[in-house]
Amino acid sequence: MGRAGTSLVSRIKFKDRFSMRAVVTTPTPYAAMLALMLASLVMISPSQAQGNAHTNAVAASSANSANSASSASAAEATDELPSVEVKAVRDPAILPYKTAYELISKVRAASKDKVEILIRVISNKTHAPIPNLDIYLDSKETRKKLDISPTGYITVPLDPVAYAEGAEFVTNQKKGSMEAHVLLVPKLPKDVFKYADISESIDAAQLAIKELVPWYLRLFMPSVNSIGICYAGQNQTVLVKGSEEQQLSANSDGTDPLKNKVHCAKFVAKDVANAKDNLIMPAAGWQAIFM
Repeated sequence: MGRAGTSLVSRIKFKDRFSMRAVVTTPTPYAAMLALMLASLVMISPSQAQGNAHTNAVAASSANSANSASSASAAEATDELPSVEVKAVRDPAILPYKTAYELISKVRAASKDKVEILIRVISNKTHAPIPNLDIYLDSKETRKKLDISPTGYITVPLDPVAYAEGAEFVTNQKKGSMEAHVLLVPKLPKDVFKYADISESIDAAQLAIKELVPWYLRLFMPSVNSIGICYAGQNQTVLVKGSEEQQLSANSDGTDPLKNKVHCAKFVAKDVANAKDNLIMPAAGWQAIFM
């Protein structure tokens, strides 16, 4: 039985922003290094933090003045229509779009779209998806509402115009109330694929790591060298067709991106390289993780 994949979390607190966790489903030494590297990509400089604080202070002062003027006008009105109370979060949590855009672009370019990068947003307190969460991509010209899955995964559009305008993610949650998890997973065909697809995804992950992680950190971390085809239930098998047909047992334990224990058929790079035309036909309900 091979070494189980694990999910290691590196948590970073951001000044006047929200918490972010970089999570990678891989063996522990690799996960530790990559998690720290991913987290470092989104740190905010002191000058940025001061600029944001100044902007917030000016906005708050303007809002107070506007509120005072509005109250005075309301007092003078004699036949004013009934008011409608609107509740909103005063300080929405904001993540620079620049960070997500550059991270996704780097991984896609380096991996030739053979590795998928996922971003999951959850509650800082419950570590679960946030009910009624809204996230918008806010730029000078447009405001786009992002799709959010029931498990908290967000779909981040790569919009060059919004990127050039310095767009930001704006949410309806208070600052410090959320965590963002960044995950790397293999990107494979849906139903039937070859050993060559496994081999290419492993190679692509290694290229993505070279793009994201400095060479002096890569010296201390093992390389990704296998992919697991995994199931939630036990006693699953994966059909492989080559010179002969065989059923591979999913008996290697791993952890999926949602931190659930899964059972995997493990495909090692050196093994799949020798038979790249072999077909893999997994049963329904599978998912792939790096191991």
